[in-house]
Amino acid sequence: MRRTLALLLLTSCADVPPPADREDPAALARLLRDADPDRREEGVSRLAVRGLALQSIPPLLEEDTDSLRAGVEEALAEPAPERMVWRAYHRLRLGCLAREPTRVSSALRAQGFRLLEIYEPREGLKFTRYLVRAAAYVNGAGNRHDLFCWTQAARSETEAWAVREVYVGLHVAFDAPFRTVASIERYPRGSVLARFFELPELSKVAAVFPLLEEIELTYGRIRDRREEGAPAGFHVNAGFVMEGKAGGRSVYYSAEGGLDPREGPGGRLERDSFLRRETIGPLLPRGSGVWGAGGLKPTPDD
Repeated sequence: MRRTLALLLLTSCADVPPPADREDPAALARLLRDADPDRREEGVSRLAVRGLALQSIPPLLEEDTDSLRAGVEEALAEPAPERMVWRAYHRLRLGCLAREPTRVSSALRAQGFRLLEIYEPREGLKFTRYLVRAAAYVNGAGNRHDLFCWTQAARSETEAWAVREVYVGLHVAFDAPFRTVASIERYPRGSVLARFFELPELSKVAAVFPLLEEIELTYGRIRDRREEGAPAGFHVNAGFVMEGKAGGRSVYYSAEGGLDPREGPGGRLERDSFLRRETIGPLLPRGSGVWGAGGLKPTPDD
């Protein structure tokens, strides 16, 4: 049953600059009550990009929050790790973005998501990590990959909190020499992780940091501070350490994919002429860092 959508919106969350373009409240309200979950996700994403929260939640969006586990179960049926992460990412964003963090955390716990970690890099910004499913994906070599998610919540100047982003991925621990891990084919040819192990520069990293500790494969927007919009694709974060874990280094790569339209200014999706394709671009280096500070964590600029 539909009811009139009395939206609107709270103040911006910390560190989210106002967009140059103005949002049309009526157009946004239509997105949030659309029968198509992809369009509802775009609606809550456009709120989150602006650091805004729902003041009242329409029935469909309440259902999206109350059915997170059902959506994830559909994602878990995907045999390819990329498709699994992609589907889970959209389902969790749909049910979490622009809600109060207490509403989201209560829904996640009630639906069997296990709290793993809370990370607060600064006041007014909180990341919360959940285990979605242990051993959600097992590769051909028997390595178990856990499906996880982070929720990012930010507080506004009026002390109101809202979930601003959701990060979803697969995590695998190796704790073994990189040379040993890379010596056998562990992932389907052409997959993101197979391409990662083929990168020639990794042998140079492993010459100094020979142990591959862990890898995360995530899906989301590939953001560049110099551009307003962003394509979507896959990210690979990996941690290498010295013998005895005396020191380490992380490496971070991204590959643009064809599963989602580009995001334009203000979070609008560029749907015109978009055609979904199972394509993955080249893995490009996005940065590296010092390892050994408690594992992989998102950053406020992700």
